[in-house]
Amino acid sequence: MYSTSDLVFLFFSKKSYMKKSFFLYALLFLSLNISFSQVSDSDVLLTISDEPVLATEFIRVYNKNLDLVQDDSQKEVESYLKLFLNYKLKLAEAKSLGYDKDLVYLKELKTYQNQLTQNYLTDKNVTEELVLEAYERTVNEVKAQHVLVRVENFETDTLQAFNDVLAFKDRLKNENFDSLKKEIHDGKNIFVEDLGFFTAFKMAYNFESKAFNTKIGEVSNPFRTKFGYHVVKVLDKRKSKGLVSVSHIMIANTQKDNKLVAKDRILELHRLLVQGEDFGALAKQFSDDKSSSARNGELKPFKSGQINSTKFENTAFSLKEIGDISEPIQTKFGWHILKLIKKTPVADFNKIKNDLQKQVGKDSRSKLVRTKMFEKLLSEYNLSKKNQNLVSFQTEVVFDVSNRNWDLSNKINNTKIFLQIKDRSYTFRDFIDFLNKNSKSINKKWKKKFIIENQYNLFLEQLLFQYKKDNLEYENQEFANILNEYREGLLLFELMQDKIWEGAKNDTLGLKVFYNNNMKNYLWPDRIIGSIASSSSYKTIKKVRKSWLNNHSNDKIDKLLNTRKQNVIFSKGEFELGDPPLPKNLILSKHPITGVIKENNNFFVVKIDEFVPESQKTILEAKGQLISDYQNELESRWILELKSKFHVDLNEEVFQKVKSIISK
Repeated sequence: MYSTSDLVFLFFSKKSYMKKSFFLYALLFLSLNISFSQVSDSDVLLTISDEPVLATEFIRVYNKNLDLVQDDSQKEVESYLKLFLNYKLKLAEAKSLGYDKDLVYLKELKTYQNQLTQNYLTDKNVTEELVLEAYERTVNEVKAQHVLVRVENFETDTLQAFNDVLAFKDRLKNENFDSLKKEIHDGKNIFVEDLGFFTAFKMAYNFESKAFNTKIGEVSNPFRTKFGYHVVKVLDKRKSKGLVSVSHIMIANTQKDNKLVAKDRILELHRLLVQGEDFGALAKQFSDDKSSSARNGELKPFKSGQINSTKFENTAFSLKEIGDISEPIQTKFGWHILKLIKKTPVADFNKIKNDLQKQVGKDSRSKLVRTKMFEKLLSEYNLSKKNQNLVSFQTEVVFDVSNRNWDLSNKINNTKIFLQIKDRSYTFRDFIDFLNKNSKSINKKWKKKFIIENQYNLFLEQLLFQYKKDNLEYENQEFANILNEYREGLLLFELMQDKIWEGAKNDTLGLKVFYNNNMKNYLWPDRIIGSIASSSSYKTIKKVRKSWLNNHSNDKIDKLLNTRKQNVIFSKGEFELGDPPLPKNLILSKHPITGVIKENNNFFVVKIDEFVPESQKTILEAKGQLISDYQNELESRWILELKSKFHVDLNEEVFQKVKSIISK
C-alpha cells in the first residue's frame, strides 16, 4: 500500500497504479474555500531549503482532506504535519531532478489545465437551467416521425426549402406514414423517418425541443437545424424505464472442473429456487460472479443500454413483481438466473446532475451557454460588441477574388490598434489575419458587410475567452488552488512511478532479499482437496454421507437423489479453509468424511481427499503483495534520505496559530 500521505494528497490506490483521470476528478470536486482569520497570506509555516510553504496552504489542505484520513491519530495536527512535510519533500526532490521541466509533463499539465478551465468559462445560471430541462427530458421519452428537406448550413436563401417542408406538414399529419415515405423519401434531399422513442441528448437540441414541446398527434411548424428544415409529428410520450435492481447467480461457461457442465448446474440451482431455497445463500455458495456473490448476487442498479447484454437487460426489465425469478438464460459470460429486487424511476436529479452537466457541455446546448458567457465577459472587461474602428475597416478592406485574400488599403496603418482588451492590444493586421485564416468558411454569396460583422463577432468572442483563460489563475483563487494541486500531483506521480513503484517491480535482487527476510508474511493458508455436499434436508445429507462411506461416487449419488427433485448439490475442487462454499464451522479431524454440519438453514458434509497444510509461497506466487510491501519499505528509506538532503525549518509561532485555528 502507499503511505497515508500519498493517499491523502494524491487520492489514488496502489493496486490500480492511480488512474490520473480519477485523481483529477477528486481534486476538482473536493476543492474548498476557507478563510483563515488568524493567519495572514504571508505567514510562512515552514521552509524547505529556503523555499517557503504558507500556513494558508497547510490549513486548506488539512481541512480538504480531513474526511479521507482513516486513522484518527493522523487527524492530529502534529501527525498531519509529518504527512504534509513528506509530501513537500517529495515535491522538492521532483523539482531538483528537473521533473517540472520535462516536456511530456508540461504537455500533460497543459491538457489538464485546459480541461479544468472549461469549468470556469461557462455561465452557471444558464447551465443550471439547461441541466434541469435535460433532466425533465431524461425522465420522459417522446416518440416521433419527421420530414426533413436538406439545406446546407451556410445557405441564406432558403425560402424554397421552407415552402417545400411546409407543404409536407399536413401530409405528415393526415396521410399514411409508410405511403408518404415511399412517395417522397429519396435519402438525399428529402428524408421521411420514424425515429421511435428518444430522450434528451439523442437529437440536435432544437429538434429535441420541438419534439418535446409538440403535443401528441400534432405536427410542428417548420423549423431549421444544421441539417435543413423539418416538420416533426409526435406520436406518443411516456415515462422512461428508469433503473432496475436485480440479483443474479452466474455459472461461467468455462469451468475448472471439466466434469461440471454450466447448463446442468444452473438447472440444478433453478430447481432448488423453485423449491423455495434461499437465492442469496445459493449465490454466495455457487455464483462465479465473485464481485456480486458476497452481496447475495446483487448487482448495481442499471438502466437500458448499460449492460453489455441485451438478453440480460431485457430479462431484468421483464420481471414484474419484487422477488420474481427468471428462467435460466445464457449470455456470452455464462448461464444466469435473475431475481428482481427493485424497479425505480430515473435517478433523483441531484444524483445525476454532474453527468447531465457534462452532457450539456458536449451537446449543441453548449452554444447557448457560451453566448451567455460571452455577454458576461463583455461586461466584466467593460467592452461592447460595437467597435468604432469597424466602420473604417469595412470601408478600406478589399477582397482579392483570385487569391481569396483580404487586405487593407494604404489609408489605414496595419499596426494601428483595432481592439483593446485590458492590457492586450490587437491591430488591424491581427483582424486581417483572422479573416484570411477563416476565408474558406465564408460563403461567396454573403455580402461584404455581413462577412465583416460576422467574423468580427467571432474574433472578439475568441479573444475574450482566450484572455479570460490566460488570466484565470490570477483572477480566481479557487482555480489557482486546484491548478496547483494538478501541477504538484502530476509531478509527484511521475516521481513515485520512477523512484518507487516501477523501481520496486524492476529491482529483482532487492525483491529477493526482501522476500528472504520476510518469508513468514507470504504463506498459503490451510487448504483441502475434496467434495462438498449441501442440502436443505438433514435426511438427504445423511444419505450422502452414508454413500460416501460406502465409496459411492458423486455422479452415482446425484443420480440416486436428484432424479425427480434437486435434493443435493455437489462442489468438487480445492478450497481454502474459511472460504465458500465450505461451511464456516467446519472442524477438521483424522476422518476423511466429516459429520453433518448445520449452517443457517442448510446441511453440509465434506469429503476430504487431501489436506494441504499451510505452506510457503514462492516469490512468484507472492509477487503482488511482495511488490506492495517492498514499495513501502523503499519509500520509508527514501523519506529518510530526503530529510537529510533538504533542510527543513518550522516556524513554531505560526504553527501554534495554525493549531488554534484547526482546533476550533
